[in-house]
Amino acid sequence: MKPRARAFSLVAHRRVVSIPQEGDHTPEVVQPFVSSPARGLKKSAGPVKAAANPTKGPMPIAIYPMLATSIDKPFDSPDWLFEIKWDGYRAVAFMENGKVRLVSRNQNELTHRYPELKDLPKMVKAKTAILDGEVVALDEQGRPSFSLMQQRTGFRPGGKRGPVNPEVPLLYYAFDLLYLDGYDWRKVGLEELARQKGLEGIVAKKRECPYQERRSSDWLKIKIRHRVECVIGGYTEPEGSRPHFGSIVLGLYDKQGRLIHVGQAGSGFTQKSLAEVWKLLKQRETRTKPFYGEVEALRKAFWIKPDLVAEIEYAEWTEGASGGSGPKLRAPVFLGLRDDKSPEECVLEELPQRTTR
Repeated sequence: MKPRARAFSLVAHRRVVSIPQEGDHTPEVVQPFVSSPARGLKKSAGPVKAAANPTKGPMPIAIYPMLATSIDKPFDSPDWLFEIKWDGYRAVAFMENGKVRLVSRNQNELTHRYPELKDLPKMVKAKTAILDGEVVALDEQGRPSFSLMQQRTGFRPGGKRGPVNPEVPLLYYAFDLLYLDGYDWRKVGLEELARQKGLEGIVAKKRECPYQERRSSDWLKIKIRHRVECVIGGYTEPEGSRPHFGSIVLGLYDKQGRLIHVGQAGSGFTQKSLAEVWKLLKQRETRTKPFYGEVEALRKAFWIKPDLVAEIEYAEWTEGASGGSGPKLRAPVFLGLRDDKSPEECVLEELPQRTTR
């Protein structure tokens, strides 16, 4: 029998991964509650050559998650399979000896943040396994909510922790099986069946691609609600009765490592978050402009050390007011700070690209 992995998605306390008899290394996953993304494996070849079978070897001690390239419009092709794009925190789960270790995409330890996920190994019938997935909090409509994630984890701007809200449950959606009981599945080709539900977006995965520990155009993400992580490089003075600051000045790094201005976000703040972010901005004030080139700000701007990352929702990308100023975000809204993303990850390469059919 040729090894292959069936479609699966693991939700904490509700998913069971069953392992076949000894000698048959095909994982079979039972998913009794929620239809969700799936992953399978098959022999194939592609731009990155896929293997026919998993490789026997020791359990990897580190995984750098495969990342999707952004595009702006959905498409249809028999060479691609689609799944929901979850809006949470990426986490690789290392399971060994009945314990789980959760690691972020930047190799930061996350296990202590999500104590309720300590029972994940009980849901996986394997001695050793590595899953790639997303930790999410769902709203009343069953949609992932980044705001609820912040409330649940107690995350505060600047990486500080506050009181958690235990009424907000966390789920772990596993969308890739990378290692299982002595066998590494990353180089085996992908065969996946997905169901689109119109949430934050969808992810398209090329059927023939193996798992690559880098950003790849073999995975594409199509966002229904446009979001981008931006570096905060400054702030503008407030207007009227608004306290603290008017907006945060946003940027993305180009291929030369230069921070390029892409707009300002003044909406999306509550009185509480406005005060919290203001404290962080003041701590980072500098006279040196971190941006390369022109900054189109309607009000006076003040600069900060560019080490904060903000998640921004926006309507679309537009051309700047002047020809050489580059693209700008239209109607940007501040959603929160991201402590799981480094400023260096916020690059212009993440701008949506059109795909040919």
